Amino acid sequence: MENLIALDENGRMVPTDPGLLARTVAGLLDGPLDQPAQLRRAGVGLLVLGRHEEAVDLLERALAGAEGTFSVAVHINLGDAHRYAGDPDAAEPHYQRALRLSEALAPDLLSFCFQHLGKQRLDQGRTAEARTLLEEALRQRRAEGDPSLIAATESALRLVGQAEAARAAAPAPAHPVSGEGVGR
Repeated sequence: MENLIALDENGRMVPTDPGLLARTVAGLLDGPLDQPAQLRRAGVGLLVLGRHEEAVDLLERALAGAEGTFSVAVHINLGDAHRYAGDPDAAEPHYQRALRLSEALAPDLLSFCFQHLGKQRLDQGRTAEARTLLEEALRQRRAEGDPSLIAATESALRLVGQAEAARAAAPAPAHPVSGEGVGR
């Protein structure tokens, strides 16, 4: 299913072939969904197709049966489902839990945790925090040497830069002068 998902210019997962992805997800949903890995695959597919509530449901079911490092990935996916649905605040506990689990069980997944938490901060307009988290993800990814992961983080950092530039270029809000228009 990985070949059916790409990242768009905003660093979000999108289908490369929506029809084929929909058929693949339908096939998963028609089969027995009794294993956390199957639930996760179907949940991620639904997430990418924009069916966020259904994705959250399946990913929560996957999480209930997840153990060890697998739970890190499921928490990240659950965070993404909430974030893509427009609720970055609901995403944060999942990203934070993924980070804590990764620190304890899967240090090799830390860059993913920093990456997704950084994107969540960006969605909230917390660009300084986003930059710090993404720079840590980039540092780790450069040490690991995966060019595609490095590129994804560099792209996310460019989005932070664009958000910072847009904020700097925005006119300052007008503030009324104290006392004007007030009867004495």
